[in-house]
Amino acid sequence: MTQRFDLGVHYFLRQEYAEAIRAFREAIRENPSDGSAWSYLGISLAHLGRASEAESALARAIALAPQNPEAWFHLGVARSLREEWGEAATAYRHAVALSPDDMVAWHRLGVALAESGEEVAAAAAFERALVLSREVGSGGEPSPPPTARVRDDHIVEAGEREGTREAKSWLDLALSLLSLGDEEEAVAAYERAYTLDPERAQHSLFRPMLRLLTAVQGGPEPDVSPRPLPPAPGGPERPRPDNRRPEVG
Repeated sequence: MTQRFDLGVHYFLRQEYAEAIRAFREAIRENPSDGSAWSYLGISLAHLGRASEAESALARAIALAPQNPEAWFHLGVARSLREEWGEAATAYRHAVALSPDDMVAWHRLGVALAESGEEVAAAAAFERALVLSREVGSGGEPSPPPTARVRDDHIVEAGEREGTREAKSWLDLALSLLSLGDEEEAVAAYERAYTLDPERAQHSLFRPMLRLLTAVQGGPEPDVSPRPLPPAPGGPERPRPDNRRPEVG
């Protein structure tokens, strides 16, 4: 690693993305085959909503290190910012194949598939994300994903839109599960939606449908009071080369 790369990581962890971009570009000029620098450059660009530039940089990082799940995940983010949902789903599929316990990647895959009209595949991805979410909530300790997450609140141009879309996706999953008779999983999906967008969740069809269903069945209505969910695992750690990355807390 060069001093320029280390400086870029320093700025990246401080969320000073413009400075990080300059440092990583300098590192790439010194060593154009540095996959780590290309990956961090793409992630930094994605943080600032510069989706087209991010996609180009991440494509280069993937060409140099195809087994890097973080680069595939952020390529999906960049494509999602451009609403290229089919291409985003392809990138997220690579991410979950390389990191199958990554709850966020599974959920983003579900969003991209739903936006592409692939409802069956989207439901399967959402269900996998929900299973992983419940494992964390019940005290499980799944391996933290190796990706440095680009969180919605860090994407200047798309944060609010992405958060709203994720809430809608969880509500869609909740209604689907309810229609299949899986009330426990449906309530869990509804709770996840509520944490993302309480107003949307409260005004959705979920509660009326649940009341109707339980009235027909003659049983008590399940408690859908939202319970706090644990934060996604992560936290800053020492930078490592190629496909092993520091978490961004």
